[in-house]
Amino acid sequence: MSRTSYLTTHHGSFWFQIRVPMAHQPRHGLRVRTNLQTNDPAVAKTLALRLAAEWLVRFSHEPEVPLDEHPLPAEIGQPPLPLVVAPPEPVAPALSRAAQAAPETSGPSPHVADMLALYRYWRGLNTDRAPSTVREFERLTRTFDKFMQKTPAQLMRTDITAYWDHLLQRGDARKTVTKKLSFVSAMLQTAYDAGYLPANVARGLKVPRAKVETIKRMSFPKDSLIRIFGTRVYTERARPLAGGGEAIAWIPMLALATGARLEELCQLRVADVLEHDLGWMLNIEDGEGQRVKTSSSRRLVPLHSDVIAAGFSRFVQDQRRRGHEWLFSDLEPDHDGRRGGNFGKFFARFLRQNQWCGITDRRLVFHSFRHTFKTLCREHGVAEEVHDALTGHVGSTVGRSYGMVPVERLVAAVGSLKLPVDLPRVM
Repeated sequence: MSRTSYLTTHHGSFWFQIRVPMAHQPRHGLRVRTNLQTNDPAVAKTLALRLAAEWLVRFSHEPEVPLDEHPLPAEIGQPPLPLVVAPPEPVAPALSRAAQAAPETSGPSPHVADMLALYRYWRGLNTDRAPSTVREFERLTRTFDKFMQKTPAQLMRTDITAYWDHLLQRGDARKTVTKKLSFVSAMLQTAYDAGYLPANVARGLKVPRAKVETIKRMSFPKDSLIRIFGTRVYTERARPLAGGGEAIAWIPMLALATGARLEELCQLRVADVLEHDLGWMLNIEDGEGQRVKTSSSRRLVPLHSDVIAAGFSRFVQDQRRRGHEWLFSDLEPDHDGRRGGNFGKFFARFLRQNQWCGITDRRLVFHSFRHTFKTLCREHGVAEEVHDALTGHVGSTVGRSYGMVPVERLVAAVGSLKLPVDLPRVM
């Protein structure tokens, strides 16, 4: 086998593949494939040669299995090239484990001996995942394992559909069921990619849509915004204990005027507020103690003049003078380290309680600020690629992924917006 035959491409990513000698096919199938999770030819070649060496050593040491004693199952022979269900993770930590040779025994791999072992294997492929994601996967694994009572190798496609039926009958929302199935599929896929499972039986499954559409989030109507910015937070300078001090006054304003996500605002450092030649801006970035949702979420967002007029620049300068690192220094991170976790829970109560906003429509949540900003941009004729750049959305076309929107266009777009309500001055 030539060196180049160890590599193939699929959906823009390089895959390692090696033909299995006939005497070892009952154990491994006709071919071993592993997603190298890179589109760099030089990196892929190095990783493929490393994997090839390990597999060739393994074949030379494993006992042969006569084909007439253990016929090759039809479904193992020439499996279709798999699709990656989970988003690609950094390749180095993944391959440091996926490339390891499996045990010399013919029994099940310890990586997939049971669902918890599979979860630990998935978790070890990338140790940089958000703690909240890891906790969600672990909870799901335990409930899935308790319901299924099967090893990963014993699972069939009908088992996965039975699980989704169980979740729907229990009352889980279809979006929640879809998310849980994606977790199961992501873990099975890592084992399949590494050659430990013959198939990912959860791949491609889609929960049928409900006959009645689920209630979706919506933009804030003007009367709701009047309620929010007319509470005692602004009229009497009330600062509820769980509101994070000045955060309860400024975060709703910033969310309305920028469309930024809750966590993006809560994790801002004082240094992330920039006094640019073109005006004040937020630098939304990931760093120590900060995370962004996607690569497009890293961005500069010009601040609306109404936010500055409300006193935001003075607040920033005061935080800087006091030597605070975090812009909203009174926010208490939750158990996963998210600075917006506890604030988000409080704001949900803040919206509903009569002593504050008294907004009962459950479609209106903090994320409605983001919907409101997008609607505002469209009403004022801001081009789609410009307000995508402002909010950190990924463009829907290939062309939109090339180049950057100049900051001057972003400033002009924000300057063209008339906010639906007058922002109160924060004293």
